Amino acid sequence: MKTLILTICFLFYTSSNLLSQYQITSPGPAPENDNQSISSIPQSDMIGTRAFVQHSSSPTFQFGKSFMESCTVTNVGAPFTMSFPGGLMYRNGVVYTWNQNSPYQLYSIDTVTGVHTLVFNMTGIPLTNLTGLTWDGTTVYGVATNMTQSQLVTINMTTGVNTPLGTSSTVCAGAISVSGRRDYRNGLFVIDIVGDNLFRVNKTTGAFTLIGPLGVDANFGQDAQFDNNDGKLYWIAYTTGPELRRIDTSSGAASVLLCSYTSQGTGIAMRDIIYTPPGSQYTVCRDVNIPINDHTTILDSIYGVLGDDCIVNDVNIRIDEVNHTWDSDLSFYLQRGNFGAKIINRVGGSGDNFIGTLLNDSAASTIESGTAPFTGSYKPSNPLSIFNGNPGITGRSWKLIITDTATGDTGILKKWCIVLTFQCPVGGIQTIEIPNYYFLEQNYPNPFNPHTNIKFGIPESGNVRLKVYDILGREVTTLLNEYKNPGTFEVKFDASQLASGIYFYSLYTVRGVETKRMLLIK
Repeated sequence: MKTLILTICFLFYTSSNLLSQYQITSPGPAPENDNQSISSIPQSDMIGTRAFVQHSSSPTFQFGKSFMESCTVTNVGAPFTMSFPGGLMYRNGVVYTWNQNSPYQLYSIDTVTGVHTLVFNMTGIPLTNLTGLTWDGTTVYGVATNMTQSQLVTINMTTGVNTPLGTSSTVCAGAISVSGRRDYRNGLFVIDIVGDNLFRVNKTTGAFTLIGPLGVDANFGQDAQFDNNDGKLYWIAYTTGPELRRIDTSSGAASVLLCSYTSQGTGIAMRDIIYTPPGSQYTVCRDVNIPINDHTTILDSIYGVLGDDCIVNDVNIRIDEVNHTWDSDLSFYLQRGNFGAKIINRVGGSGDNFIGTLLNDSAASTIESGTAPFTGSYKPSNPLSIFNGNPGITGRSWKLIITDTATGDTGILKKWCIVLTFQCPVGGIQTIEIPNYYFLEQNYPNPFNPHTNIKFGIPESGNVRLKVYDILGREVTTLLNEYKNPGTFEVKFDASQLASGIYFYSLYTVRGVETKRMLLIK
């Protein structure tokens, strides 16, 4: 099997067919009518849904974003001058970067304009270089090193004071980054640039424990952070060149090379899990350039469109542009979790291309009755209604799989879209005491002075925290921090001691973090 990972994930297979309409028993392949098969692609093979990155253009450094889950970076704003940049940290909706050496300045970065704003100078760094920062959903941790020993610290995001945890250790000589998951249970993970190893570090004692060798040479400044959508550790690395890798946190191996950058990366930050708010219809598209040639199968994914509890009522697929030399050699499949359907089955004869092709169960004409380039609305080869109602479906990834069944063809997938009509049960309805999914409502009144109410709901028991932050991401107060049973709750916020301005409130649950903005006017 020959595999190439480019965007979220797409794979080339030597096998060429999927079942026209099937239910996969996971784990394991889905059986095909002609005894061919293709394995279901695990969700863990997808790169993070949205990454912010920082690259070197010495003596300046460029902030950017990677919305397409690849090493193609869109620069944001102008390059920024920094003498010795650290990595990136995403905390409560704000991206930060910092200077590794004195005076250890911490900057917030506007992700729209790229403007860097000095937050404060950090103090109390125990060793020469502050090489990593991470936020585990509760605390900001840092790691310092002088390349012979390393030290874990916590950072007060109001004062900038660093507090060492335990004592410095030569077990990990050159900690170049520190990463933490948002599940509050696991320790932190540290990359050692001197020994080329991955370590786990205890959040309480600061003790380093070797996990295993990276298996590659970590040469220059780099960064690593977890993507909380898939729970994997992504490393913006420099081994033989600038690249993106994924690290196995059980073995330490950095064996998966995802793609290569054009310049040295110095920072990466993954956004938190994003849950789509309730609505009647949602459209999301993918602009890609994926070759479709000679007996290959490609796969591209749209991930995280809906929350797990939202019910799909109707699915439409739009093939905005597939350029190909022989349409009847192509088969198209849609898969979500355990379910899939062959939506276009080798139609169009020797015609070329699919342009503006909408697949809709309610269309008047079948796709088989159309002609290339199939512009317009058609019934798919098999109904999309198999995805309606979430009938035992698992997974939030929608996968488009295209197989070229013959030789002598050239083609490319350029753009496709998924259009969903759905409903999400909302616990805010007054007659429902226990909601069907997690939600955080907009505070009311808003703007307010000086009191406002914040309403949220949880469908299962667990620890819940509700915190307020200022516009710089500094914690103002904790409104709630306790174990709650399922239900809908309302908390009053008294801002009489605060100045007018924009504030943010964040709800932390076992399912992730949701944040909203509010305005205090006095």
